Amino acid sequence: MNFFDIYYAIVLSLRRNRFWLAFAIVFAGIMLCDVIAAFLPLPMEEWARLGVLDMSFSPEVWMGLVSMIVGTLVVIITIASQVVPRMIDVYMNDWRSLLYAWLLVLSTIHAIVVSKFIGVRPSSAVYNTFFLLPANLLFAFPYIFYILAMTKPSTIIRRIYKENFALLGRMSTPNVRRWLKKRENTSMAQGELFRYLNQLDNIMYFVSFKELQAQIIINISALLREYIRIKELFHGEFFALSHQVVTDISFQTLEIQFREIEETQTFYELKCLRIMGDAYNKCLQDNAFDLASLCGSELNVIGEAVMEQGDDSLMEFVLVRFNTMMRSAFKHGLSNQEARNLYNLAFHYSTYIKQLALNDRKDLVKKAIRYLKMYGSEVFRNSQTQQSLAFINDVFTFEMKEVLVLIAELGWEQDLQRLLLCELLEMDDLLVKSGTGAMARDAAFNSGVRTLQAGLALFYIFQQEYELASMVVDDISEDLQGSDPMKAAGMVDVICKRLENAQPTFWEDTDRGNNNIYYSHHKAQIPELQFMLLEKIDLG
Repeated sequence: MNFFDIYYAIVLSLRRNRFWLAFAIVFAGIMLCDVIAAFLPLPMEEWARLGVLDMSFSPEVWMGLVSMIVGTLVVIITIASQVVPRMIDVYMNDWRSLLYAWLLVLSTIHAIVVSKFIGVRPSSAVYNTFFLLPANLLFAFPYIFYILAMTKPSTIIRRIYKENFALLGRMSTPNVRRWLKKRENTSMAQGELFRYLNQLDNIMYFVSFKELQAQIIINISALLREYIRIKELFHGEFFALSHQVVTDISFQTLEIQFREIEETQTFYELKCLRIMGDAYNKCLQDNAFDLASLCGSELNVIGEAVMEQGDDSLMEFVLVRFNTMMRSAFKHGLSNQEARNLYNLAFHYSTYIKQLALNDRKDLVKKAIRYLKMYGSEVFRNSQTQQSLAFINDVFTFEMKEVLVLIAELGWEQDLQRLLLCELLEMDDLLVKSGTGAMARDAAFNSGVRTLQAGLALFYIFQQEYELASMVVDDISEDLQGSDPMKAAGMVDVICKRLENAQPTFWEDTDRGNNNIYYSHHKAQIPELQFMLLEKIDLG
């Protein structure tokens, strides 16, 4: 064992025993000052004659002060613990509280002892009456106000976050990283990391104010991003699951995944993402749309941090978490006839897909687009009975369109663009299959999905990607097969007029801003699109 191991073992022991360490510090300080007081040139005989050394009042005063402080603490902490269940843990680790509490108790004991032996050591009576008592009285009310401020949930959350962040900072130092190579030390560190996360998770379920819940969500995201930043510094043995991890509430049902978690070195990320997922579900249950949207936004920020590190397995983890949240939003939308969470989450999901595209993660982009199409299909099936979901299929189509525009601008290979375009063109297949005859074709052609597909064709024409534009035109024209030529021409005119009249902004504000999803920046290409569509119509 080297010097640092001994030093750090002592430091950890002192941190775990702050209660008794504070006692030792205060006791030593009182005794030292008492000894110093004995050497001061004080007129003890004259003070004794004047009654200055009379301490008959002292025990009652001290006990009254102790009763006031202790009673106030019990009331404050009891009430605060009903809102913040970890309040007592924070209090027992706060240096100011521990030092003042011990100063009060030991000063009271000092007064009682001195009052019995005042004739033997009169300097101690002076020290207790004119130094300790005024000092404790002076700090009494500021201490009560300090405790009141400390019991604010926002303060507790901030303190837990700072301590967790500081722990990550210590773990990234060279000496601590060497210390972590020992299995027993790794287990201790993992337990500390999870302890802080569980504190934040527990508070999330007790507080009702949105600002506090938002603070927890943002803090969890920030902690995960910091961990991802320093993760590569850790030795491989650090990621072996300890008893503290496998017995954690988030992992007790994941026994079959333990080997995979160790191989991918993702125990901390999985814990944080599960907390984020639980927070999202809670926000859905509480109909807190803004907080639910914040979860999606922070997941995107985490995705950015993951991509900076280039960790493919974590990118897949984030994608899985988005899918899990999407499933929760879908179930909530069905049971509550509420589509707003799906609408917001689709935006954040597509933002993550765009990040993947910008980082050239083509396989993950293909997976994500396929998932969006699957969710769009499920939304459409259920929109036949719940009209509140009908618009969401258009939203998913729009998000897919935005990704396709991006990858075209990035110059991805044509084969991949064609593959992803086929996924988008299938978004209206269920609409066609849901009915038969001309009515089904008319409904498909006049749907928002068709408008969005036509808008994508305008972009391809602008980019002079005529092969891709022709794929869209061919798919749209299938709805016109068997229709009266004049009627078909009228339907083409209708969709072109819709694109031409669409305004860039909408009359409602959302996470996207007030952008109109049906608006196209390439209206100048509408005549060319109209010509391509009319070419497919047999006017003879």
